[in-house]
Amino acid sequence: MKKITIAAAVAVIAVAVTAYASPYYTLHQIKTALAERNADALAAHVDFPALRASVKTQLEASMARSIEATAGSGNPLAALGQSIASAMLGKMVDTMVSPAGVVALVNKSAVSPQAEENPDAPADGARKQADYSAGYAGLNTFIVRAKDGNAQEGALVLLRHGVWGWKLSSIEIASAMAAR
Repeated sequence: MKKITIAAAVAVIAVAVTAYASPYYTLHQIKTALAERNADALAAHVDFPALRASVKTQLEASMARSIEATAGSGNPLAALGQSIASAMLGKMVDTMVSPAGVVALVNKSAVSPQAEENPDAPADGARKQADYSAGYAGLNTFIVRAKDGNAQEGALVLLRHGVWGWKLSSIEIASAMAAR
């Protein structure tokens, strides 16, 4: 009886540890897919409908603030311009937030492994590693931020899918980028 209790306790601990470590493993798989520029491997870790909705919502809100600041809230042409821009923005986001589009966007970013390969790199062959922090923001939410932890710099948000599965479901766009 005692052996069964110990075995059950070990099994519960093993399940808890693997469930806790699972987003870190998913993050490792995402980094590997990006380094290899493997869009199919990356697509397995991205919830594209949720990611598209997140990016559209943030860009539309930013655009609305920009139009209101420029034209004012009472301008009837501003509303027309915003509706036309929203339609174009939707198609643009649908194109950008695809497996190949996400690989291209991330590979152009400053934190990607390919961005480190430049002519200004140190002659000794040392490479600067992307500096980020990652951790839980809730039981089902895992956030990856730049190492300084500045919320204004943007973040990647992974949401739990099942017990061990995690998918990139949102990108918090940096406030400076969204204001453009």
